[in-house]
Amino acid sequence: MSPNTTDSRWFDFRLDVAAAVVGLILGLLMVPLRFLASQVYIETIPVVLALACLLYLVSVRVSNTADFPTLTPTLTRVLPSVAFLGMAALVVVAVHQSRSLLFHYLAVWTGMVVLAQVMFADERDYHVGLLLAQVLVFGMVVRLAGAFTAPGYVGIDVWTHAGNWAPAIKEANSLAPIDTNKYYASPLYHLLVAVGSQLLGVTIRQSLILTIGIPIALSTILVYATANVLVEQRWAVFAAAVYTLSGNVIEWGIHLIPTGLGLVFYIGIIYALTRIMSTSYKIRDFLLVVVFSIAVILTHQISSFIMLIFVGAGLVAKVLLSTGLLRPVRSTGLGEQVRDTTNLTGLLVFDLGLITFMWSLTPYRGSSFLETMLSFFLNTLRESAGFLNLAGGSGGSANSAAETAGPTAMEQFVGYLDAMGLLLLLLITIAGSLYVLHRRRTSQVTIASIIAIVVMLVFIFGFPLFGIRTFVPGRWLAFITVPMAIVGAIGVAYLASESPKGVAIALLVVFTLVYPPVTMLSSQGTLDDPAFDGVQTRYSYTENELDAVRTIANTTNTSQQSLDPADRITTDHPYGTVFERAWGVNAEPVVIDNGSTTNETVVYREYAQSGAEYYQNGRGDPFQPKIRQEKLCRGYSVVYDNGDVAVCERSVSS
Repeated sequence: MSPNTTDSRWFDFRLDVAAAVVGLILGLLMVPLRFLASQVYIETIPVVLALACLLYLVSVRVSNTADFPTLTPTLTRVLPSVAFLGMAALVVVAVHQSRSLLFHYLAVWTGMVVLAQVMFADERDYHVGLLLAQVLVFGMVVRLAGAFTAPGYVGIDVWTHAGNWAPAIKEANSLAPIDTNKYYASPLYHLLVAVGSQLLGVTIRQSLILTIGIPIALSTILVYATANVLVEQRWAVFAAAVYTLSGNVIEWGIHLIPTGLGLVFYIGIIYALTRIMSTSYKIRDFLLVVVFSIAVILTHQISSFIMLIFVGAGLVAKVLLSTGLLRPVRSTGLGEQVRDTTNLTGLLVFDLGLITFMWSLTPYRGSSFLETMLSFFLNTLRESAGFLNLAGGSGGSANSAAETAGPTAMEQFVGYLDAMGLLLLLLITIAGSLYVLHRRRTSQVTIASIIAIVVMLVFIFGFPLFGIRTFVPGRWLAFITVPMAIVGAIGVAYLASESPKGVAIALLVVFTLVYPPVTMLSSQGTLDDPAFDGVQTRYSYTENELDAVRTIANTTNTSQQSLDPADRITTDHPYGTVFERAWGVNAEPVVIDNGSTTNETVVYREYAQSGAEYYQNGRGDPFQPKIRQEKLCRGYSVVYDNGDVAVCERSVSS
């Protein structure tokens, strides 16, 4: 290409270049927001936006004609064995130590080996089946190791769903135990677990792993199949790997609740819609969308709403493409031939109608789910909405844990670590979105994916910026990872081939070396056994801690209906959620004021000496003191102690 040809591209209007320039300016203008509010995403997203747009502009201005470096044939043959050896070591470590610190470090190195092959293996030695097998097996080992080896269940909500409702449904052989709950109209998760336990002759916990845990782990295949319609196989495997390694996705593979099952059906919908909008589809593809739509509506309300956003995005994409500004063409430049746009109005009306009907019948807090959620949203707008009203924190980061002082250096580090995986994914997603905006490279499904990502980002980051958290933004992160992984694969494929050689190599090397550790060592990816004890909260429990719950629940006169303070226990969060959700015991937070408590009954865990459990201070705010039993229970009588958990009751004399 001659210099004149290269320069002439700047004089022809290109929507992608214009969008990149606007994005660069917008990112730079938003940088000062960091001085108005201290929140990790406010500080970093403007920088990521500006950097991604700058990378794209560089790739447009300077073409890459050099050969891209690849792994040697010897390394390409050896690394799969190294990866599978690492996975075998992970299984051995998990059996003996559960998902310990050693497990996490081995997982990080194994993830790097897998990702390096996906990025740098030579085309002549690129075996898609072998690489996809590594990604799939690795994802299953990382997730199922947590679900299988942790005593009891990992997480909070699972103690309600699998520890309470599913066994009750199994015993009653009906949905009567949840007939006043919002899941009465979305019972698919509970029915799968309960019926699976009966048919397979296994416990509820084993059935949960078999019917929910394994399908969540296998959903990686659907991500690959979706991306394979739009990009070359190398980058389709990359999309699957990025999805598998995501800490937000690992979370729902360990904390097995309806959100995770809804994620599986959501990916199925995206796959079927991608085929409908991109290939010569058949009637079975539409039937598949309808089946998955009904399944997700019968599983989880938030998942249903997110599904509705993607379907609506497909319809909006058709309208935009029909205007001519983003005209659809036969060749997308993405390695696939595409069909004309598809009208999704009928599907959207069907989904919207069914969701409205089901939500109108769903009982929730004395009214229907639809009425209650609209009431919550309107009350938030009237009473607490406001720019930079960030009450509620950043979604579980340890940054809000300090009682009076600001976050420590380690807490700040973990806060950035938790965000880094999503930020890296956002970087390549922005690049992929800009690439798709080139008018000769657009298609209905890619535009729909971009629209869905933008709308979901508004719900995840935009609304909380104004204090609106009604839509539970933390639950959306795994869902947005799916379209981001696919559009991000488009972005990486473009940058790898079009950016200057040094820039492309630096980007891929940084992604290979940084993405696995920041996702798999994040708070979301290590719920069961944190990598940074004392900063990241552990949401699993030892055998002694679970034995204590059973003993205390069966021997103390406690009830969630009791109003007498003497009939309540106090303990830390999240330990108290096990009492409440699985045993119906009224467990409230321990209030520590000036280093002591006045609660009548205190359930103390040894974990409080070094862990990251939450107590309440005198103002009612959560904080994470490192406190010993002798100090917390001073003046109390110890009536139970099994080594890990002690029950302290206020002495009569005190």
